[in-house]
Amino acid sequence: MYEFTSRIRYSECAPDARLSLLGLVNYFQDCAVFHALHVGRGPSTWKEEHYGWVITSWQILVNEYPPLHEQVKTATWAYRFKGFEANRNLTMRGMDDKLYAYANSSWAYFDTAALRPLRVPSYEVEAYGIDPELPMEEKAPRRIRLPKVNVQEKQAIRIRSTNLDSNGHVNNEQYIAMALAYLPAGIKVRELRVEYIGQARLGDTLLPRVWHEKNEYIVWLEKEGKTCAAILFRINEDEKVLPIAPEVKTND
Repeated sequence: MYEFTSRIRYSECAPDARLSLLGLVNYFQDCAVFHALHVGRGPSTWKEEHYGWVITSWQILVNEYPPLHEQVKTATWAYRFKGFEANRNLTMRGMDDKLYAYANSSWAYFDTAALRPLRVPSYEVEAYGIDPELPMEEKAPRRIRLPKVNVQEKQAIRIRSTNLDSNGHVNNEQYIAMALAYLPAGIKVRELRVEYIGQARLGDTLLPRVWHEKNEYIVWLEKEGKTCAAILFRINEDEKVLPIAPEVKTND
């Protein structure tokens, strides 16, 4: 298990002065990378060996978005390795152990030169270890299916350098950012699911396809007819916008 402590920064907040959904995704993504660095298997090792982990799906559930300046601890641990896949849980808690958000995620061990998955070697399992799985009554399958009716095609998105990560393809969080543009302003997402299927790179064009019904939104991002990412947002219809978080007085 790996954990780090931080304060919610203004730059990470939505207009209601609470951590934004993208801010939460980045905390979880960073925590996974910090864990890799902590066990000596970080991005520089991936680049040197041409082997590394690629996320294939998220399910993030939010109880509450922490307010500006709140001190939080973000944790992650692996609970399963099988074949070329692994699963890890993630949590964000307050210093009083209040559970703000939690997640399940799936990862594939990848040969980045040959662009194919590999069986997870024993030294990776030994480095991360295996901890008990977080109980999740709402645990969802990895697959997200786009309904066949009431789907709208949106204007194509051109991939720019600002969308890329250190691997040279679109960062996981960037797909979510693109999809969020099709949700009404101020809506608070209570559940986020993402299935990563293909990769998009600099200069590629993504075609968004959007579906909405009641409290669910699905955004499909395709490149040349092939899906790169499918994103599902679920909201509470009776609580679309949280009140502005109260200011925190501090002496530090």
